Amino acid sequence: MNNLSLTQAELQRLLKVYFWLAAGLAVLLYFLHLPFDYPVLAMAWRSVTYSLASTTLLFGTFFRLAWRSPRIARWMRRPIVHGVWRGKLRSDFSRSDNNGPSLEIPIIFVVRQTYLTISIESFTKFQEGESKLEALIQNKRTEATRLCYVFELRRQYQGEKKLTSGAGELKLIDNAKRLRGHYWTNTPTNGDLELELISRDCEGVDCFEVAERLFTESQRG
Repeated sequence: MNNLSLTQAELQRLLKVYFWLAAGLAVLLYFLHLPFDYPVLAMAWRSVTYSLASTTLLFGTFFRLAWRSPRIARWMRRPIVHGVWRGKLRSDFSRSDNNGPSLEIPIIFVVRQTYLTISIESFTKFQEGESKLEALIQNKRTEATRLCYVFELRRQYQGEKKLTSGAGELKLIDNAKRLRGHYWTNTPTNGDLELELISRDCEGVDCFEVAERLFTESQRG
C-alpha cells in the first residue's frame, strides 16, 4: 500500500469537502423521497447511506482520474508529476578511485500519482529502484514545488554485496515539464539528476528498454 503524500492542511480540506458534499446530497435525497410518503426514519437512513456511497464513488474517481486535468490540478493546488521522465544521472561514484570523473548515466523515472499517493520507480541499464517514502512539498511564498523521496535499489552495485538506499529531492521546473535536483545514498555517493517528461502514460513501462522505446516513438511523433 502506498503512503499518503498529502499535507495536513490538504487532508483537512478534503475531509471538509467530503462532509459538506455528503451532507448536501443527503438533504437533497431526503426531499426527493418526501412525495413517496415513506416513514421518516427510513427516508433519513436511505438518504444518508445513498449519499455516502455516491460521495465515496465520486471521490474515488476524482482521486484517480479527474484531478489530473491541468485546470482542476491548478484549482486544487496539487501539481501533476505523474508520467514517464527521462534524463541523466551524474554521480560522483568512480570505478577506480574517488578522484575519477563523475559518471553520467541515462535514467528513467516512472512516477505514478493519484491525488492521495505517489510512487516512483527508477531504471538504468544496470540498476532498478523504487521509492519507499514520497512527499510533494510546495513553498507557498515562492510557489516552488519539490518531489522528495526515500528509495531502495533492488539490485546491487557491481562489486558490492549490500543493498543501496538513499534519498532524493527534485524541483519541478519549466512549466512542470522538467525535474532537477540531487540525490544521496548510503554507499556513500551523491549526484545530480535532471529529467524531462516524455509521456503522461505509465501503462506497461516496467523496465529501461520499454521506456527507451517509448522515448524513441515520441521523438518520431
